[in-house]
Amino acid sequence: MNALQLDIDGFIGNWGYSKSFVKNFLAEAGKSPVTVRVSSLGGDVDHAIAIYDQFAEHGEVTIHLSAFNASAATLITLSAKRILMNSNGFYLIHKALNWVDAWGNMNEDDIDALILSLEAEKKMLEKVTLVLAKMYSKRTGKTTSEILNLMKQETWLTAEEALAWGFIDEIKEPATKENLLSNSKMVTMLNYSDLPLPVLSEAQEIPCRLEQTEDPVPGMIQKITASIKNTINSIFSMKQLTTLNLLLGIPSLESTDDGIYINEAQAVILNTRLEGIQQSVSERDAAVTERTNVIASLDAIDPSIAAAETIETKVSAIRAILAAKPAVAASGVQTAKDAVPSPDGVDWATLNALPHMQEDKY
Repeated sequence: MNALQLDIDGFIGNWGYSKSFVKNFLAEAGKSPVTVRVSSLGGDVDHAIAIYDQFAEHGEVTIHLSAFNASAATLITLSAKRILMNSNGFYLIHKALNWVDAWGNMNEDDIDALILSLEAEKKMLEKVTLVLAKMYSKRTGKTTSEILNLMKQETWLTAEEALAWGFIDEIKEPATKENLLSNSKMVTMLNYSDLPLPVLSEAQEIPCRLEQTEDPVPGMIQKITASIKNTINSIFSMKQLTTLNLLLGIPSLESTDDGIYINEAQAVILNTRLEGIQQSVSERDAAVTERTNVIASLDAIDPSIAAAETIETKVSAIRAILAAKPAVAASGVQTAKDAVPSPDGVDWATLNALPHMQEDKY
């Protein structure tokens, strides 16, 4: 009986290869053997576990992995009767992930609520990760601790390493060999999916090496490239990278010899926080202007205030002026009933008439 073939070469989930899609395919296949060719960077863990169960129930499923397979794409293979992998492919497992969307101005109550929410989410992810680790452990015979440690590393395995771990049963030589890391589209997909690039030895080709561009002036491209790299190195010093990482809320940025990269979600976060910083700078500048105007108004009162260099000494000068003149006659239109101020400008008659100024009262 010829095996039917299903190709899963994209996102695993509602907007791609869903559990319903696979269920319908297997229903039409009946009891016939099925070969599933997989080349996917993953997707929704809910759909992946459901597809795993469907393959297990069908029984006669052979998986053939090619190119890069990660995350949910590896989960669906674990219940297959046999798993093959091309020699130039890569395999990656990691702990369960969930999108965290939290930034902006928060007071202490908001932060407490966010911490509680993140702690609950963390516990949920720990449960999911443990279930996934047990699934990998069942297939490979490795301990759960060994699997959890590998998931934590988020390391791409070669076909040989995947075989040694027990994730696959056999390595196949593809009809046409290709260095997948020389494919710029493939590397871009990995970056966009927020997945790491495989670590290469010095003898291997550098990832994302594009076709050589014709140099209109001999040596010009090399000079420009060197200049750009020097500029990047000078701009992204360790201190600046640390600040940028703090802004993004991540431990480190993805970097290669060609530059430092951020994904779309990180760009949104960075833009939002930079807008907040810009607003804070505007508010600071407004406060500085207001402070300057207030100081100018104080300096205009008296030369002694203007001569004082600090706010504290200006306040002392104002206090000295007030202490020297406890009261002054009212200004404006004078009448015959108004008291004539003394030469020093103080209305001593009014002061001396106050009850507490009368000596015979005490």
